[in-house]
Amino acid sequence: PDSPHSGMAGGYINGDAAVSEGYAVDAFFITDGRSRRKGSGGGRTLPRHTCGECGKSYATSSNLSRHKQTHRSLDSKMAKKCPTCGKVYVSMPAMAMHLLTHDLKHKCQVCGKAFSRPWLLQGHMRSHTGEKPFGCAHCGKAFADRSNLRAHMQTHSAFKHFKCKRCSKTFALKSYLNKHYESACFKGAA
Repeated sequence: PDSPHSGMAGGYINGDAAVSEGYAVDAFFITDGRSRRKGSGGGRTLPRHTCGECGKSYATSSNLSRHKQTHRSLDSKMAKKCPTCGKVYVSMPAMAMHLLTHDLKHKCQVCGKAFSRPWLLQGHMRSHTGEKPFGCAHCGKAFADRSNLRAHMQTHSAFKHFKCKRCSKTFALKSYLNKHYESACFKGAA
């Protein structure tokens, strides 16, 4: 139900206050089909595990451990080389995922492109069907891929730290600023 405190009116989220108050946190995780919260919890927060090197925090210690591997140097004794292509990895989970790319069992019947996992093929099939099952709860824009929805959700954030040097327009993601540089703002600048 709509209330003055809900930030919702007629099913839409209104204004910057709604974006910065709870929407960016709650809806970001819930609207992409996954909730990282177990129930309402009455205001309790999940324990966070923070990386001492870069300050990033994670909900679980195993996620933090996986992240810490990214700080290893490529010349570290822990670094491993792919026996097929020679690519070097400092993160063992990343190495395991890479090894799968050399075993492409799942083939698209339309274009012949091959994938290491059935869910990758399933996502690829959307490029042929046009299906976009992941919708933004804020503006209704739909996406074929959940990761694209997650990136899009950041555009609704009140925090837009990337600013165009020419027109001062701000963006939530650096990749969106880079796309902006390649488009309209700089086309007529030459």
